[in-house]
Amino acid sequence: MLILGAGACGFNIEDQVIGKKSLFPIAEQAGRIAAARDGARAAGVEAFINARTDVFLQNAAADHDKLVDDAIARGRAYHEAGADGLFVPGLTSLELIALLCRELPIPINVMILPNLPERAQLAEAGVARISYGFAPMQGMMRALKAAAKEALQ
Repeated sequence: MLILGAGACGFNIEDQVIGKKSLFPIAEQAGRIAAARDGARAAGVEAFINARTDVFLQNAAADHDKLVDDAIARGRAYHEAGADGLFVPGLTSLELIALLCRELPIPINVMILPNLPERAQLAEAGVARISYGFAPMQGMMRALKAAAKEALQ
């Protein structure tokens, strides 16, 4: 695994099929996570594998209550395959976040979004990590594009 050779000690593995609005089937994604875990061990690195599920991010307009069982099933399978944490971007319901924290034996990571509850509430619910996700990179890219346009005028 090239990333481990470069010095990485942890990484996300997302279940979104890149370029499509679909997710890998649970068993296939668990196999990908297991392969990453095996590769890390073979490289002599106890890497932190943060499994990412895009169940909520891909279904932002859907009733998240109906999606939480899928997220729990994915979290359990990913943990059994070797994941150390679960990242659930797109989920902002404190009740559902707390449910995931109670039901899953691995740390839960959420992404900052406009409707995300306060940090203290998230901590009380059991959230282990809060991420900015891709928002800072997107902001920097907008600023770079604006600066480039200005420089070329």
